[in-house]
Order: sequence, then C-alpha cells, then structure tokens
Amino acid sequence: MSAGPLPGMSTSPAYTVDEVIDNFAALLDSFDFTPEIDAMGIGRMQFMRRKRALQDLRALFIALWRLALRRSFPDDFEVIFETFLERFQQTPTRNAAKRETAALTEKVRGYVGMLEHKGDADFSEAAHHLVSLLSLGDAEAKALRLRLALHIRSTYKLIFDKLI
Repeated sequence: MSAGPLPGMSTSPAYTVDEVIDNFAALLDSFDFTPEIDAMGIGRMQFMRRKRALQDLRALFIALWRLALRRSFPDDFEVIFETFLERFQQTPTRNAAKRETAALTEKVRGYVGMLEHKGDADFSEAAHHLVSLLSLGDAEAKALRLRLALHIRSTYKLIFDKLI
C-alpha cells in the first residue's frame, strides 16, 4: 500500500499514504522547536547540547505523529509510519547524513516505545527522558519535567489537529 487510498475511511475523504506522509513531512520541516529548547535552558551558543536536544525533539515529534496516526487511522497507521521511516532513511546522500538519520530513526523507535505504554494520556516519561539529557538539580528538573510534558501535549495536539 504505497500510494493508494486508505481503506475504511467512510466518514472522511480517502487520503493516500503519500498525502498523509507529505503533510506530516511539511509540518516536521516547518516546526520550530525553539520554545522547547528555551524551556530546557539550552542557550544559542551551546551547539552540541542544542544539536542533541534538537535531534531528540525531532524524534519525539515523529513518535507523537505515530500516536496521532494510530488514533486517526487505526487500521493503517503502522503502514503509513513505516513507509515514512523508510523514505526518511533513504533521503540522505552523504555518509554523515546517513549516520545521523539512522541515529534519529533509532531515537524515534525509543520514543515510540516510551509512548506506547500510556499513549496520549501521559507524556511525563518522554519529558523525564528529555530532562535527563540535562544536568539539573532535583527541584529544577521536576519543574522542567512538568513544563516539558505540557509542551509535548500541546505539540501532540498540534500534530493531531494538522494530521490531514
């Protein structure tokens, strides 16, 4: 099922896998992770921390999309998601970019596993993981986890609202 209409969509127009993937790819490419980076306290000059956090946030964004897909296309979400990942991994042309894409895909799978347990009911495990990337005191980490969980929820809602 590469580009055909999605079956079982009697109440909605039939969308193709390509349409769903292209819509998400545009959303991913245009999404600004600055509020999350700022909430994490990562400054503009902290290049390595920023790069790592951006990679994790992109991976989480893709995993959140999978949750939205699962809810909207329960029969086809896995095919759509795996097709997206296959295309995503085939896109880079340089060896360094291929390694980065493979690392990002691995992180996506990690976040998918994290989100699998509670679905869209609770994002605290993903927030906890993001906070663990930083060196913070207990009180500061607890406050940041709550703030990031709220950011993650609003990001999920945005993805869900713009799914198609």
